[in-house]
Amino acid sequence: MKTYYQITAEGIGIVLLRKRKIAKALRRWLRENGLSYEYNFYIQ
Repeated sequence: MKTYYQITAEGIGIVLLRKRKIAKALRRWLRENGLSYEYNFYIQ
């Protein structure tokens, strides 16, 4: 089973990640810098 994390923000576009830690770090960075984002994850 593979998990994919998708983060969409206006400044960076659509980012598809495999590592949960990196996805969490990117979301944290976006929050700290006041950027809005959408977050989804998919399981295959």
